[in-house]
Amino acid sequence: MKKPNPLMAGLQQFDRKGAVSRRRLRQNLSQRTRQTRARAVKTRSREGAVQIAAFFPEDVRTQLKVLAAEQRREVQDLMAKL
Repeated sequence: MKKPNPLMAGLQQFDRKGAVSRRRLRQNLSQRTRQTRARAVKTRSREGAVQIAAFFPEDVRTQLKVLAAEQRREVQDLMAKL
């Protein structure tokens, strides 16, 4: 009969605990996703609007922010007028 290895027993116990925590993690993530979606529905200011994204050099962002500050407007307002 083979002698029990305490190291292997510890690893097996860790694996079982890891499986339980992974299940809980998945449940928590799915719950947070539902909460986030619920919050997104409540956001009225973006209702009927879509996001448009593009990649530019960092200088472009800096120039937009400076221009917005000088005109005391938001970057979004400036881009809507372009």
